[in-house]
Amino acid sequence: EDASGREPRYYQRIAIQRTIEAVAKGQRRILLAMSTGTGKTFTSFQIIWRLWKAGVVKRVLFLADRNILVDQTITNDFKPFGQAMTKITNRTVNKAFEIYLSLYQAVTGTEEEQNIYKQFSPDFFDLVVVDECHRGSAADDASWRTVLEYFSSATQIGLTATPKETR
Repeated sequence: EDASGREPRYYQRIAIQRTIEAVAKGQRRILLAMSTGTGKTFTSFQIIWRLWKAGVVKRVLFLADRNILVDQTITNDFKPFGQAMTKITNRTVNKAFEIYLSLYQAVTGTEEEQNIYKQFSPDFFDLVVVDECHRGSAADDASWRTVLEYFSSATQIGLTATPKETR
């Protein structure tokens, strides 16, 4: 029971199951490519919820690049996390929560003191989920990529509708 009252669609169930199996096999970097409008955020909630309830992950960081994506996630798909969840705002960190949502921009900056993600230890999060990962973190020289490198011990799941193929 996930407390959302919603049942995943068949293709979401497949994505959820394959992702959980990949985590169980020890895969640390996972790309979840789903078309626009197919419910990537709800699917990621299902993955996080199942791993969290099973005790596989204790602390999760969910990153997005737009405030509306974070706010909608909190009030809609992630609502069942309730009091275990917080949004990182005003460049402040409260380490008493288990599920953290944030804008990339809220945890990084051009000055070292603005990099508030460093207030967490590198192994603080067990899972980092990156919404629209093709935007902010995909480029090798992206400033936001430093967050993913800092939390490299965490399993990382990228969500995208537009994966870039390289040779």
